[in-house]
Amino acid sequence: MERHQIVVGIEETPSSAAALRWAARFARLTGQTLRVVHTWTLPSGGMPTAPDPYLVTAITDARARATRFVEDSLGAEETSVRWVLDVDEGRPGPVLARRSEDASLLVVGTGEHTGVRRLLEGSVSHYCLSHATCPVVAVPAPRAAKDDAPAVAAG
Repeated sequence: MERHQIVVGIEETPSSAAALRWAARFARLTGQTLRVVHTWTLPSGGMPTAPDPYLVTAITDARARATRFVEDSLGAEETSVRWVLDVDEGRPGPVLARRSEDASLLVVGTGEHTGVRRLLEGSVSHYCLSHATCPVVAVPAPRAAKDDAPAVAAG
């Protein structure tokens, strides 16, 4: 992996789209390549011993969805920045920390997972801030996405 690249982790969320747009603008300003990383995990049974058509289709679909997400999130910016897409198996935090070992910067979205989901999955941004060997930028979810969250009444 080349040192003159910015790694950004994506999932299909508003904070991920914000992180992607931030990373694309920074990559364009600095003349660096943007390496977009999307992760997926194997079913609980692990890797099948024989080729599994369902698994091959799932990986292909993940790549297609990630490509559409990048193109939709970047819009016109998509053509003004060099980017490559990696779809990798594994938990997001460890994959992003590993993928960014030789990068100049790692960019992640933050602020979407709370409560039980955060407890079960952990915070990807916190993992990256704690384990990445390059500088990390954590981009918060856009204000509108936070404002659209349902209100919780105290009882």
